[in-house]
Amino acid sequence: MPRAGDRYVMPEGLGEYLVVRSHEETGGEYVEMEWTFPPDAFAPPPHRHPSQVEEYEVLEGSFEVMVDGDWRTLGPGESASVPVGANHTFRMLPGQSVRVRNFHRPGGRFDEFVEKQHRFVSSGRYKGLKRPSTAIVMAMAWREHRDLLVPSNPLLSGGMAVLARLGRLLGYRT
Repeated sequence: MPRAGDRYVMPEGLGEYLVVRSHEETGGEYVEMEWTFPPDAFAPPPHRHPSQVEEYEVLEGSFEVMVDGDWRTLGPGESASVPVGANHTFRMLPGQSVRVRNFHRPGGRFDEFVEKQHRFVSSGRYKGLKRPSTAIVMAMAWREHRDLLVPSNPLLSGGMAVLARLGRLLGYRT
């Protein structure tokens, strides 16, 4: 169970996630994290949160946030809020690293989703970002947490469902 101060350092430029306040510690009201991403960080595919508002506040550096098709560059002190159900993602700016305060309200155990991904990428089962096994396990994690996040693209969503099912048949675990 994630706690304040837990730090999840991901390999291959996937960034670092610091739990500031966990789902458990806020009684489920929110999850607060600080994310640090290098310039070439891998960003999530466009997705939506069926029951959560997501908020970004840039602490250092800059990056771009897309909400419902509109891209906006955020610098230090600037923030963006993503309403429940809105299509969104983010991306790094060339040569820019960024540190972002992030909230998910209500918490929905989003911190456990991040912890689960970290457990996989820091295990011996992880063979690299572009390996089929990584796509399978990540699809399984997304499917297990579809109450939290859902890919916006129906083809990607369907593909993730197929990969998650394949992973279960092959005995993969998240």
